[in-house]
Amino acid sequence: MITQTSNGPIYYETSGDGPPLVFVSGWAMSAECWRPVTALLRRKYRCLVYDARGIGRSQPVPAHARFDVEDQAEDLHSVLEAARIYDAAIIGHEHGSMVAAICSARHPQDMSSLTLVSPRSGISEDELKRMSVTTPASLALRELASFPFIRNVIAWRFRRAPQPFRDRLFEDFANLNPRAGFEMARSLANPEVAAMFERFIERADFPALLVCGEKDRKGIARARRLFSLLGAGKLATVKGSGFLPMLEYPEQFARLLDSFVSGCARRAGNTLSLR
Repeated sequence: MITQTSNGPIYYETSGDGPPLVFVSGWAMSAECWRPVTALLRRKYRCLVYDARGIGRSQPVPAHARFDVEDQAEDLHSVLEAARIYDAAIIGHEHGSMVAAICSARHPQDMSSLTLVSPRSGISEDELKRMSVTTPASLALRELASFPFIRNVIAWRFRRAPQPFRDRLFEDFANLNPRAGFEMARSLANPEVAAMFERFIERADFPALLVCGEKDRKGIARARRLFSLLGAGKLATVKGSGFLPMLEYPEQFARLLDSFVSGCARRAGNTLSLR
């Protein structure tokens, strides 16, 4: 389905029936990264996935469109309104965790719980500088993907993803709107965005789950940092997994998420409100 916004179309789809689960993809990744997990969870939940602005099927984008984290958060809110989903369990992967958190801070009615998967604090200034050298606004990412540095970065990100998802994620990256990729990266490199994210986590009064792969060193370090800021929450490590636990071990990931969300629902049944 497509919801039209002032900044272009946003593609989303829902499957299953039950309490809502909303999945937010990481930087330059389409909704395809959630496909194996939603295939398992839609038996019990209503699962929503979407392509962020300028990615996958959420194109074309108008010339005036912006791609800051805050703009992406408003897109998420627009998708939830279009799907008539409120009080959802929101799951954000990598930088999608920042989008999910900022959306929830602005629109508390959207979220009942938050799961952060392989969280990141932003894109480094060094990575951004290298991208800026090879990323004029007019350059198609299909050509950009041929640059050794970019090709290696993307290949490294998706190396543990099973086929056919590895090829599909790389293809979606190659067809990404150039401004979407670069401007989102520039926003993520802004220290103020990372600080905003941490303040939200520190003030959290909602159930939170942090998930990272055993082999994802950056994810583990970041998850531990965020866990230390939480007043209450859970931290889970997926044994043998790297950066993409939902693709590498979908059954284990689905069980983790189901256990967490079901536990939140049981606790809500014993109290007036979780918020």
